[in-house]
Amino acid sequence: KVLIGSTDIRVDDPDQVRCEEDEQRYILQSLAFVFPSIKVSDDQIVFRFAGVRPLPASEDSFTGRIPRDHFCEFVEPAGHLPATLCMIGGKWTTFRSFGALAADMALKRLGLARSQGTQDMAIGGGRDFPADPDAWCASFAAEHGLPVERARTLLQRYGTSARDFVSHPAGEQMLPRSDYSANEIGRIIEREQVECLADLFLRRTTIAISGGLSFDLVNAVLDMLAAHKGWSASEAATERATFLTLLAYRHGIDLQTHQRSALCA
Repeated sequence: KVLIGSTDIRVDDPDQVRCEEDEQRYILQSLAFVFPSIKVSDDQIVFRFAGVRPLPASEDSFTGRIPRDHFCEFVEPAGHLPATLCMIGGKWTTFRSFGALAADMALKRLGLARSQGTQDMAIGGGRDFPADPDAWCASFAAEHGLPVERARTLLQRYGTSARDFVSHPAGEQMLPRSDYSANEIGRIIEREQVECLADLFLRRTTIAISGGLSFDLVNAVLDMLAAHKGWSASEAATERATFLTLLAYRHGIDLQTHQRSALCA
């Protein structure tokens, strides 16, 4: 599968942004122009999405000329409100340096000094990442009684945090029509502040964007989430309906027919 895009359009209401039909046509036409031998049809699209990049205010009519830089400013205390550090601009590729800038400004405000830099700090599953992934996967698979390919999948998803997503000792229970296990999803629900199905399928995992959704999978995960949140049957049904409506409107996925979202060959 591949990710293709994008368009660059100013928006007034970020909450209503989605990839419209004319944008999809434009993207596919552009793809055909650049790669005329590659044929992509509408029915091969497994997921559509649109995001909004917050840019600094600018009078420039061409968004491509608006700088993607980041900066921070303090809003001073007012009444009962404390001082607030506002982070403006930025993008995913600069998150570390942006975070360091914000931290330095906050530390200075508090009269404190930084004790450790982050330039070479590995975080999350990047800690102790193996120089030889194949050897690590073979050892991990043997230790936990897993196929090597499954170990490789877990390493790709979670890095060295993969150890937190393996069941002991009875083995893994895979979710219906999915290469995710119940243990994986359960850990994500418990640890990643999941409040709704959209959190899990659209933000905490790549299940939706990779075309891995099915009605059966949604129901299985909903059962787990409802149990964790203490939802009633009525509340769970409302959550299902809300998520399915969101998928259809925002992402071009219709699971109402109980069919798995189409997969690219």
